[in-house]
Amino acid sequence: MAGQSLRLVLVTPETTIFDELLAALRFPLNDGQIGILPGRAPMIGRLGYGELKLTQLDGSETSYFVDGGFVQVKAEAVTILTDRALLRDEINADAAAEELRQAVARVATTDSESAARFRDQERARQMVALAGGR
Repeated sequence: MAGQSLRLVLVTPETTIFDELLAALRFPLNDGQIGILPGRAPMIGRLGYGELKLTQLDGSETSYFVDGGFVQVKAEAVTILTDRALLRDEINADAAAEELRQAVARVATTDSESAARFRDQERARQMVALAGGR
């Protein structure tokens, strides 16, 4: 399948979650979405928060929530290192909505607190959106 597939290795600090051949994938970078097809030029990027969508060789799709990290594309291999990866069905929509509510309600008095508040809001918004799209 060389040239028609790419290998994704999805890793968290605890374990390797996914290590298989795919037809394509799409995920959030820190500055926007990117799609990867076989033959993509090498790159390294900072992962954002949101949906990692995998397109299997048979055309079926699987979605994960990824919680920041880094990505490397090299030859026909994509390695994603993230703090947390949850299958769409593992996301608790109510808990995500509560996280968002708390992040919005939190008062920030310093620049670092403001940045953390914004980051937590973005993470929670992406989880809520992915959980709601079932």
